[in-house]
Amino acid sequence: MPTQNPSHTSYDGPAAGRRIARHLMHAAYIAAPVLAALATLTVAANAGATIARLLARLGADPVGQALGGAATVGVLALLMTVALLGQHTPTRALSLIYLVAWLPLTIALSAAEAALASGLAALPALASIGQTLATSLAGLALLPAVTLAVASRRADSQNLRGELAHYLASTQKLVLLAATAGASVAFGLARGMPVEVAAFIAIVLETSFLLALARAHEHRLHAGALAAFGGVLALVSVETISTLANLRTLAALAVIGEMAYQLTPAAGLAYIVLAQLVQPASTRARARPTPAQDQVAQPQPDQVAADQVAGQPAYTLNGHGPK
Repeated sequence: MPTQNPSHTSYDGPAAGRRIARHLMHAAYIAAPVLAALATLTVAANAGATIARLLARLGADPVGQALGGAATVGVLALLMTVALLGQHTPTRALSLIYLVAWLPLTIALSAAEAALASGLAALPALASIGQTLATSLAGLALLPAVTLAVASRRADSQNLRGELAHYLASTQKLVLLAATAGASVAFGLARGMPVEVAAFIAIVLETSFLLALARAHEHRLHAGALAAFGGVLALVSVETISTLANLRTLAALAVIGEMAYQLTPAAGLAYIVLAQLVQPASTRARARPTPAQDQVAQPQPDQVAADQVAGQPAYTLNGHGPK
């Protein structure tokens, strides 16, 4: 009867293949984050070097070139880190908003350097945009640095959508205010006004609009001022865009806009004076008692009788009740 050699072991080919596949998958899981990090660092270093060359082309010193690369690629990496790994919801929401703006900024700067280095004459607008952004890069980098620090003090609501809506609404207001302020200055310059006069009128108009916006719920005067100053801003913006874009304009609209523009300082002063004469709705509500307060203040007959009974002694000395 044949016996089996104990030193001989059977070899299972499919099982060995599965073990090898598991080892390869485990190695791939380990290597994938490392390869992704190396690829990201390589791309970031390339973008930073490209932006540094652009700043060198514009005449920046080596320190300015290094800081320019850090202000673009470094800030982009910081925003991605906060958005992906942060635990504070308002800061994460603000980082996501800045990512949407900072990534096109970095791409535009890199594309501008590529266009200038290759001597492409077909992209002069892109090169001009890149040069403009590069010159204002030091100031732009302050926006995420300052606003993220302020947002870190905000209470955490654990609602990312709500925080995104909050910051997007604030961003929309700031962008519109900046655009309307620029349109106001351009409106005055297009009509031969000095720069300081046009800037002064734009500041008065924007400040009056912001004051009315902040106090619109207190009195009808502020709501009316909000509508009036907002209408002036709308007229000025439409007329400015029409003029700069060489579009067909309405003569009546231009005349109304010019009249409202000239009356802006007087209207702002009148609004300040009238705002000091009216009383806010909250103050009027506190000064005038409500019907419920009147009812509480005036004692009711039943309550008076109950108080009188409560003030009498329950028993007399002889053991009998009061007669």
